[in-house]
Amino acid sequence: MKNKTVSDYWDEIFLRYDVLKNINDKGFFKISANQIKEYKEPRLMTKFDNRASRPKIFKKYNLGILPIDNGEYLIGRFELYENVPKRMIPNPKEIDLPNYLESIDPDNIYSESNALNVALLTGMISSIIGEDLHETISGRMRANDFDFHVNTTDNQRFTINVKKPQIEVDGGYEGKEKLVIIEAKNTDPDDFIIRQLYYPYRFWKMKVNKEIIPVFFTYKNGLYDFYIYKFIDEKDYNSICFIDHISYRLKYLRNSAILRNEIHMIKEDLNIPFPQADSFTRIKGILNFLIDRCCSTNDIAELFEFTKRQGSYYLAAARYLGLVQKNKKFYELTNKAKHIISLSIRDRNLELGKLILEHRPFFLAYDYYKNNRIFPSNGDIIEYMKRSGVNISSNNEKVFERRASTVRGWIQWIVYSGIEIL
Repeated sequence: MKNKTVSDYWDEIFLRYDVLKNINDKGFFKISANQIKEYKEPRLMTKFDNRASRPKIFKKYNLGILPIDNGEYLIGRFELYENVPKRMIPNPKEIDLPNYLESIDPDNIYSESNALNVALLTGMISSIIGEDLHETISGRMRANDFDFHVNTTDNQRFTINVKKPQIEVDGGYEGKEKLVIIEAKNTDPDDFIIRQLYYPYRFWKMKVNKEIIPVFFTYKNGLYDFYIYKFIDEKDYNSICFIDHISYRLKYLRNSAILRNEIHMIKEDLNIPFPQADSFTRIKGILNFLIDRCCSTNDIAELFEFTKRQGSYYLAAARYLGLVQKNKKFYELTNKAKHIISLSIRDRNLELGKLILEHRPFFLAYDYYKNNRIFPSNGDIIEYMKRSGVNISSNNEKVFERRASTVRGWIQWIVYSGIEIL
């Protein structure tokens, strides 16, 4: 019998409590943490940071869930998410990391807290706001009571009363005139749940007189992205308004070159599946993790805080590049990987860039970018994969699209790392 997923548990909850009927009759369904805990830890059952992470039944009926009390949640047809604006042409500002720092490896940043530390120490956060800032807030805290309006998917307005909810702030930074609240992700999501900015915004709005600046921050493939927002009406959850998008990368990544005659195309190994692992930064994180140990898929899942399946995808991607090998149930570095890790950061990036570009779909995608200064479409990348005869387990177009996002992610890492082919 297969292990039950969060989606399976929610199916059982909806059936047991006739959730959909309650929502249709009253517009909402209230559920307690104790009711959820009968199935699985509530924190894991209610953490849907983007639309795609919601359980199947939530997606099917366009539902969302919000914490409203210490141990109570509200389910309804709420509009809870905000799309992340996408910049087609990368144009990051370059900035220095202080050279006296030895405890931060800027080439091994794969957690939100690490990325925020770099962003603070380099002055990125102060730069986007325009004044000197000091870190004053982080972690979990209990908010005061407040109420707000939220839009529903059928164009209605719903009033929610929140009583002492628990909130979490990834980073809070205060200057003379402003307080910056940051929600951080070490991924590049299409959208995010507004609550992670709105609840801290409401809490601190009641406690300080300064302007509150909500910021959604992402770190992926060497790029530090800040999406700056404001709430037009503090009592309106959906009044979030996008203000600006500012990107940074570290200066040491600039001006690294690979000569075309250094890239030797290899034939795709059909015994190894084509990778499905968008963040090349995480591939590098795996290499550092394996320096003095071997690991399982569970170890990688725990390291990056994602599912066992995702852990297996990332290990398979590292194996695709010849960086890890499987020894029974465990994975270890290859001699090639050990040599690459021994190099300087810039030389390490160059060698990893070569390994990627030796695979024809990636080379063709980079060549398209170099000639057009924009990344190729999914359709173009899928055509490159098909022409190169890669090992894709299914002819399903969605499977090809997921692999195409990996090609784009790795090429973005090459571009944002300042690597060029001459």
